[in-house]
Amino acid sequence: MNNIIFTKASIVRNLKDYKFVPKLEEEKKGEIVDKLSSALKGRLSALNLSTADNKVIDYLKNNGLFNSNYQTIFVSEKDNISISLFNEEHLNIVATSIGYDKNVSKKVLDNANYLANKLNFSYNDQYGYLMSNLNNIGTGIKLECLIALPALSKIGKIDQIKRNVRQLGYQLNDVKNSSEIFKLSTICNLGFTENEICKEFDKMVSKLQDLEIESSKMYDVSNHDELLDSCNRSMAILKSANLMNYSELENHIKNLRLGLNLNLVDISLEKINNMQKLCLNKDVNFISKSEMLNLAKEVKNIINK
Repeated sequence: MNNIIFTKASIVRNLKDYKFVPKLEEEKKGEIVDKLSSALKGRLSALNLSTADNKVIDYLKNNGLFNSNYQTIFVSEKDNISISLFNEEHLNIVATSIGYDKNVSKKVLDNANYLANKLNFSYNDQYGYLMSNLNNIGTGIKLECLIALPALSKIGKIDQIKRNVRQLGYQLNDVKNSSEIFKLSTICNLGFTENEICKEFDKMVSKLQDLEIESSKMYDVSNHDELLDSCNRSMAILKSANLMNYSELENHIKNLRLGLNLNLVDISLEKINNMQKLCLNKDVNFISKSEMLNLAKEVKNIINK
């Protein structure tokens, strides 16, 4: 799926016989951490955020795995999985991937099922997993992806798409001050199984991708020369620039994704996604000259591989 920038799946759980996070005592938090440490031994590694290397913290942030107010989290860098503690519920299992990857939902479900055999989660036969936030009651799963929809934006269809998506139980919101990048996320948990939610989310992502391709072709009919010029300029700059900031890189990547849908560029989706990794979750407004030099160098290395 050429237009999918980033995929994220998360599952929240609470342990039975412990108060919800807002009223949970520090001593009880320590008990939960100990139980989780024992259950995850040999599976995920405990990380103390107060003593962790800055490069590790940056990696977690850039990959959407850092979301914790508590000093201990559990991570597996190889699988891009983290378990953070006491943000909203007792624990939040997260898996992420660049591009579109159905395996992120499988990873969080596998870890949730594994822990369910080790720990006693708060569960009700009628309502499912019990949460302090009513939106999480049921399965506690949330799926989301960042998707570039430049063609739909250019032909003025986004507002209609947002309304249609909302009626089907999803949200499609603008992100990163961009009129062309959006976050698609699930809303409802109650009344569905985890597998049903994952399957329907896959269908929605595929539908948006198909609509973007159709819109790209429509837009290309009257704007072919301009689109081809934008794609060629982006390729030339990415291949030769000595200085580049994250905002500029993101704009060029959007052009390439659109060009890929229309067979206007000779570049693989893998290379586009590898460039996307460089600017994902970065502060595009603040970058030093040395960072701009390094970013341009990394981009050229990816392009020329």
